[in-house]
Amino acid sequence: MKRHALAPRVAGAALTAALLVPGAQSAAQAPADPVNNPTIDYEAPERPRVYAGLPDPMPPIPESDTLREFSVSATSSNSFGVDPASLQVIGKRFIQFTLVVTSPRGVRNIGYEAIDCESRESALLATGRDDTGWSPVQPVNWRPLSRGDTVNPAQRELARSWCEGGAAAGEPRELLRRLAA
Repeated sequence: MKRHALAPRVAGAALTAALLVPGAQSAAQAPADPVNNPTIDYEAPERPRVYAGLPDPMPPIPESDTLREFSVSATSSNSFGVDPASLQVIGKRFIQFTLVVTSPRGVRNIGYEAIDCESRESALLATGRDDTGWSPVQPVNWRPLSRGDTVNPAQRELARSWCEGGAAAGEPRELLRRLAA
């Protein structure tokens, strides 16, 4: 008797499987169309990732007479300059450069810096000394370039001159021209 009780269950399972298999085949044969027929497993292609980082080799520590000076604030007694030879644009998003801040007494603070035009942030990548060269900064700390920022006025002014619409406003020659204007 048990034998006859299982027969309807087996027949029902076979019928269900027969109905599901053709549907699975037609779904497997449908062309992938992520716009009109989205699926959970569709993955958009990744944008190439671009990062700011230290160049190899690092640029030489610049001499004071090679710097392109720019104004940051009428209230600052420091002078600010960028080394034109170190200026580079990476992936139309990042601008890297050597920044030299000189006090009225002649003390120089030298940094190899980066500006992210897309996120409007800046980072100090390495510190420089006239006598010993460069020391990488670890970890690199990206800081927002906000309007009221009194700690990073030079970086904010450079981003204002060099960034346009979330990207670098051009190649190094164009950026230097904008700095002088």
